[in-house]
Amino acid sequence: METVTRASTLDALLDPASIALVGASEDQSKFGGRLFRMLLKHGYGGKVLPINPSRSSLFGLPAAPGLAALDSAPDLAVFTVGADTVLEQAQIAAQMGVRGLLVISAGFADAGERGLEREQALLRICRDSGMRLIGPNCLGMISPSRHLVLCSSPVLDRDSLPERPIGFVSQSGALMTTYFDRAWAMGGGFTYGFSVGNQADLDLCDFVDFLIDDPKTQVICTYIEGIKDTQALRRTARRAQAAGKPWLAVKAGRSSAGKAAAFSHTASVAGDHDVFASVCRDEGISLMDDMGAMLLLANSMVRFTSNRISKVAIVTPSGGGGALAADALAEHGVELSGFSASTKQALAAHYPSGQADNPVDLGARLTQDSTEVARATLDALMQDQQSDAVLITASMCPQEWMAALIEKIIHPEPHWAKPVMVAFDAGATSEPLRQKLAQHGHAYASSSLEAALALSAWKRHGQFVPRQAALRPSACQAPTVMPRGVLNEDQSKRLLAHYGLPVNLGQVCEDVEQAVAQAEQIGYPVVMKIVSPDIVHKTEAGGVALDVADEAGLRRDFSRLYANAKAYKADARLEGVLVQAMVKGDVELLIGARQDAQFGPVVVFGAGGILVEMLSDRVIAAAPLTLADADRLLSTLMIDKLLKGYRGRMLDRAGVLDAIVRVSFLAHDLRDTEFELDINPLIVAATRCHAVDARLSIGT
Repeated sequence: METVTRASTLDALLDPASIALVGASEDQSKFGGRLFRMLLKHGYGGKVLPINPSRSSLFGLPAAPGLAALDSAPDLAVFTVGADTVLEQAQIAAQMGVRGLLVISAGFADAGERGLEREQALLRICRDSGMRLIGPNCLGMISPSRHLVLCSSPVLDRDSLPERPIGFVSQSGALMTTYFDRAWAMGGGFTYGFSVGNQADLDLCDFVDFLIDDPKTQVICTYIEGIKDTQALRRTARRAQAAGKPWLAVKAGRSSAGKAAAFSHTASVAGDHDVFASVCRDEGISLMDDMGAMLLLANSMVRFTSNRISKVAIVTPSGGGGALAADALAEHGVELSGFSASTKQALAAHYPSGQADNPVDLGARLTQDSTEVARATLDALMQDQQSDAVLITASMCPQEWMAALIEKIIHPEPHWAKPVMVAFDAGATSEPLRQKLAQHGHAYASSSLEAALALSAWKRHGQFVPRQAALRPSACQAPTVMPRGVLNEDQSKRLLAHYGLPVNLGQVCEDVEQAVAQAEQIGYPVVMKIVSPDIVHKTEAGGVALDVADEAGLRRDFSRLYANAKAYKADARLEGVLVQAMVKGDVELLIGARQDAQFGPVVVFGAGGILVEMLSDRVIAAAPLTLADADRLLSTLMIDKLLKGYRGRMLDRAGVLDAIVRVSFLAHDLRDTEFELDINPLIVAATRCHAVDARLSIGT
């Protein structure tokens, strides 16, 4: 109910009968001057009330020295003045009964402690009076459909603002207007553009909720730098799914510093951006890496709202260009289609043998009539049941070849119902073709890579499967008293065993005689590992001895492990040597879990052992997991091909899935505390898997 209320509040702010511009000016070097002119230029139909204490009129409209001098309260007050003046005038606006504030001004939470105090004071004024706040420190908002332009960007200095059924919410004002400019140049447009700034009150999800409810918006684009309310993100994503509106996002901050100092492999491979990406995957938000590709995809989706993309046909005037496009698609998980027999037959009438495969090499055609070969080629691909979309790469060639294809794209046959993307790798020579597509509202890519990124995201969008509520497995309950602190391997594995995970338990031995007795009890060969809270990665420290076959070897390795540990870290606290049964297998996996500061407990699993840092073959998911979700996510990894059977040898994949689910419930049970868990490796054999090394830290 609150979501609907906040979205309807925003709807009211976007339909103001009157707007006061605090900081209005005719000076076009000032934010207040440019914003004022853009508002008038684009036909706002309400009453404009310029506020400037130094002028009696501006652009022919009477100006007031302050809000208090107005005869009645405006619906919306826009501020482009200094931060301290904003606070002063906001207090007056609250007393007058103004419904909302749009604060362009900086100098709030973006400006250190003093600025944060100002922002908190501004927010108190708004909340005490019931005013809603957009910003501060934003570039405003743009609504072509409502002729409401409250933004100072020079890209708006044009006669009209093209509109397409795409909404855009951005945490960067400059990026918002940059991509408005680019969208217009490539034949696109928007219903709304919102620069959200510091999000002191209304945040990114509020604006996305508004766009979900907006009947003119079909696709939602966002540029994200950070999320204030993670639960709101999940709720809003589910609303977008229910409404059938694709939510596309680009997020800054993919790199992560400080990984070398991580407590565990889990922390280093499950960074903040990785967790955010997993939430987007699980909630149906299409996360992308490129703004241009996001715009291209949005403009394609509004033309083909229900299409799903799996396999793509390429048409190219250049064999080399086609090969590079095919590589770009493959690298981003999109397959080339294998043409059906009827498609090959249709193409054979116009291409020599071997040149009508995918990619289709336009330069090798037999039919010299460019119009006819363009029609026949596209018609064959549109009817090909194996192809979901067509990518045309426009490298240098006689311009009539590409012109004929472009003509058929903008004037398609009635039965053509697949998206066609055109990627221009060439420069100025192709500009007339770009302009022709743009004039007909057909967005294009600036490169084959950009098109591949868009098609890849479209494919992932069509593969979305919502997560299901997880059921706790049997014998997987939290202990009566959960241990706390940094647990050594033995302690960690005993907790895992309590949750039903298969582990090779052992004994921590403080002297060599204890070690000999433990080895005789469990039987040789054994594994010996140094136990120290100060040594995270035991292998690197020379603190592991494998396949110890007899007592003589054990005595020798016991002394060696202690010596290696002291050489590795002289002040390391040594608690003994853990002696365990030797476990062998075919594949080593990592299963980890940690508390994410924003999104709560997450699990990570994938290639383990020495492959953790060599391969990025892992998946992250919020805890807890169902068996079906774990199965689906595991199947996306390369390592899963080995688990499913390689050269006839099947492995205990079911045991792996069970272990993942059980770890996810341990993570769920630790959801109210900081923790990190690292099982590396989980050794997988034909009939069993074992957690043979584990490390767990649980906050106090």
